[in-house]
Amino acid sequence: MKWIDVQNNQSFDLESIVYLRKDDFSNTVSELLQTGSRMIALTPIDKNIPQKIIAVLSDSASSTIHIVGGNFSDGKFEFESWANKYPQTNYFECELSENYGYLSVNHPWLRPVRKQSVILGNKPYQFFKLEGEEVHEVAVGPIHAGVIEPGHFRFQCHGELIYNLEINLGYQHRAVENLFLKAKPNQRIFLAESIAGDTTIGHTFAHCSALESLTQTQISLRADVIRTVAAEIERIAMHLSGLGGLTNDIGFALPSASYGRLRTLAINSLAAICGSRYGRGLFAYGGINFDFTNETIEMVTENLKTIQNDVQKINEYLFSSVGALSRFEETGIINNELANSIGLVGLAARSSGIEDDIRINFPYSAYRYNPVSMITLSTGDVFARARARAMEMDEALRFVFEQIENLPQGKIKSEMGNLNVNSGVISIVEGWRGEIVHIASIDNSGNLMQYKIKDPSFNNWYGLSLTLRNTAISDFPLCNKSFDLSYSGHDL
Repeated sequence: MKWIDVQNNQSFDLESIVYLRKDDFSNTVSELLQTGSRMIALTPIDKNIPQKIIAVLSDSASSTIHIVGGNFSDGKFEFESWANKYPQTNYFECELSENYGYLSVNHPWLRPVRKQSVILGNKPYQFFKLEGEEVHEVAVGPIHAGVIEPGHFRFQCHGELIYNLEINLGYQHRAVENLFLKAKPNQRIFLAESIAGDTTIGHTFAHCSALESLTQTQISLRADVIRTVAAEIERIAMHLSGLGGLTNDIGFALPSASYGRLRTLAINSLAAICGSRYGRGLFAYGGINFDFTNETIEMVTENLKTIQNDVQKINEYLFSSVGALSRFEETGIINNELANSIGLVGLAARSSGIEDDIRINFPYSAYRYNPVSMITLSTGDVFARARARAMEMDEALRFVFEQIENLPQGKIKSEMGNLNVNSGVISIVEGWRGEIVHIASIDNSGNLMQYKIKDPSFNNWYGLSLTLRNTAISDFPLCNKSFDLSYSGHDL
């Protein structure tokens, strides 16, 4: 076997990785891509040994994660690009090039990931440019109004019609991955909570699961269930926020204000659990810091029942509005074939008919015993991404009520052991945007030597740019909000 297979959150021995010569490595990754696997990481397993890298691919059909090692010690840091045949690998190859100097030979479009204006070897990067007397550019950002984070959007237009949108990010690169390696053990969980402020629980879930696997710590079923309840409340809150933003962008004031009101109830429910409306402080290594009390359960249940009752009426009002549907339907389309080829993930992927949900395909924590339903739509437009939010909220509310009614007994925190030396783990979580990946590896002294993070926005920003082709530039805010992507989650 030229690769090793692991499960989600399964600790593995680093010495079990087979490191192949570059041609064999490239061919083996191509073989896995051809059989339907999807790339989720391309990185050195040890940050200080860049000549040895791993390609990590997920196989949803078998719930298996493949790890292929490549050894470039005897030659140049270069291999034949996969991106021409498998566009999903494009950005991973760009990131490896930017961070470690690798060259993907014949890569179709080597571009910056977080450095904005330079590519391999600090060569100046030229934005994609269309030529023609009637073509004009519209540049937006990186500074935006209000509290929007920095990102540069460069439109190539003919009149009001967008021919191409290039998105340039990296303006707030915080070196989070390096901070994990330098931080004291008791500081890492706070870093995880800060990766993306609107996905505090999602990223902290992945981080804690990774370190618990590396220490062979078994947490109680009660703690598992409370973690998943909190994750679903975060999903509810952010889908309410997304629908509020979409309705605001089309000037539909009543549902916009109503979604905002209900989002407050959702985040207040998190505050009732742990004291933070964003879920900070809830997770602890080995479990959770705050247990459910009768008072907590009563308040959370009351809040969520209000959301359930009210949101049904608001959704009916929104999705029966001719004016709203005329803006949502057939706007910002990304079809199934294109979404699949570029590796779209999460709600955006499921809105284009891709059956991909980590909670189902790679079940973890309490989702192993209490499954959720796969929700997909086929049209791949703003309507599908809006409707999917409403449907996922309904399923999340059902799940939370079911778990609270059948909350198991048990302690809320288990003692953590020591990190297993020479070991690694891949932890995948379904955040509200989609697939979150945390990869950790431990050296022979028991210290972190690599910590790799992939937020779903890493996959989906390119998807947003593709939805805008042949679309009126006035529809950009609506399409943008329908994806609702993270700048900080991408920039790291």
